[in-house]
Amino acid sequence: MALRFRFSIVILALTLSGCGLLQTPVEPPVVEPLPAPPAPAPQPEPEAPVAEPPPAPRPAPAPAPEPEPALFKIAVVLSSRAPAYTGVADALADLIDDVEVYDLTDRSLSPRDAFAAMHDSAAGAVVAIGLRAAVYARDYAAIPVVFSQVFNDTDHGLLGERVRGVSAIPPLSAQLAAWLEIAPDMQAVGAIIGSGHERLIAEAIAAATEHGLDFKYQTAASDRETLYLFTRMAPAIDGFWLFPDNRILSVAVLRELFEHATRRGVQIAVFNDALLELGASLSSTTLEEDIAATLVSILEAIQRNGVDDVQAFTPLHGIRIQVSTKLQNRLQSTAGASAGASP
Repeated sequence: MALRFRFSIVILALTLSGCGLLQTPVEPPVVEPLPAPPAPAPQPEPEAPVAEPPPAPRPAPAPAPEPEPALFKIAVVLSSRAPAYTGVADALADLIDDVEVYDLTDRSLSPRDAFAAMHDSAAGAVVAIGLRAAVYARDYAAIPVVFSQVFNDTDHGLLGERVRGVSAIPPLSAQLAAWLEIAPDMQAVGAIIGSGHERLIAEAIAAATEHGLDFKYQTAASDRETLYLFTRMAPAIDGFWLFPDNRILSVAVLRELFEHATRRGVQIAVFNDALLELGASLSSTTLEEDIAATLVSILEAIQRNGVDDVQAFTPLHGIRIQVSTKLQNRLQSTAGASAGASP
């Protein structure tokens, strides 16, 4: 009975207690505010973009050089149809587009009429090949003249206000260089020349000095004087330059001169291959292509700036060397003996 009572009291107490719980107002839960997100770290100020310098302007392309104007029409005047003259004319025709050739041996036109025809053809310059052509060009041409294949030009007063010239012989320095190849012991060279060749003598002195040789020369007025001066000069020289000065040479004197040179052991250099048969050691001749190229360079200069800017006389550059058969055989024999004596 007592247990049931206590149980009832407990139930009652729980009941009362539960009623009290139900009747007590329930406070809403306190909602804690979420913590504020951390402030974003200050971002560095973006650097202002550095302005790149504008690209350097490209240099304007250089203008293409203007092509050289075509060379004006050329009138070529031949003293004759000799191969030495026609060969140069043919070489010129290979280099120049507009060439008209006049042959003074053609009897259909007088020289005066031939030059009148040249002027009517609107030629810009005359190339005179050989002495006769050069003399007529000097007298009749009203346009610039360039002559070639003339040795005694000063004797005829060819150079003038509108007349220019090209050397008739190859450069002497080149000849001496070739000569010393076959005669390395040569120490002195000589020459006998007619009047009016101061330019040639100056070139010979310069060439001899360049190659360490002594140069001796005399001036003659006739063929007999040439022979006389040579006999006096021969003991003092090893080589002799025989220039093509027909004023002081003759066939008879040439034969005597070569005989005397052979006896004295003097080598002779000539400017004509035909003289090798008389006993010359070597021959130095011009090249047609070299003469033509030199003429063209002069004509181009005349076309650009006029004849006044062109030197009175222009040297050549090329050379052709021919050694005599007799000397070749002697050189070969010497070379063979030297090879046989070597161990």
